[in-house]
Amino acid sequence: MRTFKSTQTGMQARIVREVRNGRATARAVLADLLEIAPSTMGIHVEDLAKRGFIVESGLERGVTGRPKRLLKLVAQAGWFAGVEFTGGRMQAARLDFAGKVEKSLNQPLPLKIPAAQMIDRVEAIVRELHAGATGPCFGIGVGSPGMVDAAEGRVVYSQFQPDWQQVPLAQELRRRFDTRVTVENNLHVITLAERWFGEGRDEDDFIVVRARLGFGIGIVKGGKLLPGAHHATGEVGMLPWPLEGGRKQVHETFSARNVWQKLSGKGAVEQPEDLRAALTALADTKGEAWDEVVTDYARLLGITQLILDARRYFLHGSLAALGTRFCEDIMKRSQELVPALSHSPIHLSPTTLGKDAGALGAASLAMEAWTPDEQD
Repeated sequence: MRTFKSTQTGMQARIVREVRNGRATARAVLADLLEIAPSTMGIHVEDLAKRGFIVESGLERGVTGRPKRLLKLVAQAGWFAGVEFTGGRMQAARLDFAGKVEKSLNQPLPLKIPAAQMIDRVEAIVRELHAGATGPCFGIGVGSPGMVDAAEGRVVYSQFQPDWQQVPLAQELRRRFDTRVTVENNLHVITLAERWFGEGRDEDDFIVVRARLGFGIGIVKGGKLLPGAHHATGEVGMLPWPLEGGRKQVHETFSARNVWQKLSGKGAVEQPEDLRAALTALADTKGEAWDEVVTDYARLLGITQLILDARRYFLHGSLAALGTRFCEDIMKRSQELVPALSHSPIHLSPTTLGKDAGALGAASLAMEAWTPDEQD
């Protein structure tokens, strides 16, 4: 049974989230949005203000009615750390309490790294984020490749890191930091970044398509990240391709590295140091190789759309460097392959977020997990 204290804490966490994302900046608007009495909203806002999380300042004048006091979060109340990693690199970001980026870091990694060493590196980069921060760290979010049990904070399995099986990542980091640690699949945290900082802010149903060393999708339905019963939602990169008895996996065909190899005609040579820049140089490519890549993507996303019927798709990872033309060709080809998609079309566009989307999403994970009672 939920106690009054837990109900109050949950409501105050929701108030902070709505003010942070800009959906509500006045008491009356918040009360309508969260479906509670204005008097009850007043009690919550005053409690949050007393505890140093929120302030009311200035006036917002509408066409009619009394002017409303604007609600703002106290940016210096504390901060959130986000770390996202995959084969070859790690990125981190520090957000203030209002959700603004204060610091970003990027570091190279070996393609293969033992779990114990990776945890040490995550600890080190969080301590580097701490330098110069104002207030306490309210939470750490981590995005890890592979299947992640978010409830337990454990990496269940990672195809690209052989010894990453049943790794208690959150537990290990909680031993080193006196704060909440939340762990998710790295594609899921990138999807959260799109939800908080990208064009997905205004969408309740969308899919993030990410191609880098591997391939996967992140799904938001009804405004919420779709987690799955067995921690495998979106791990379509493990499917055989082509679907009818193919010997390769989707990862091997759809990764940004393999797309670059096909478009550049250089085969299985060592990939360029800056894959995004190399793909940007190929954005005007024409011919058979381009058509093959477009057709593969159109076929896979067409299947995805018939199952999930998403309103928007956002292309993330190095492949986003191929730009709007690549997305438009995929949309056109998908309807040629599957005429039914003319009634449920794919709307695909490159993300407007930069290379630090993973770190922003991991920090967003920590922001969403925050509750005011943890600071008592």
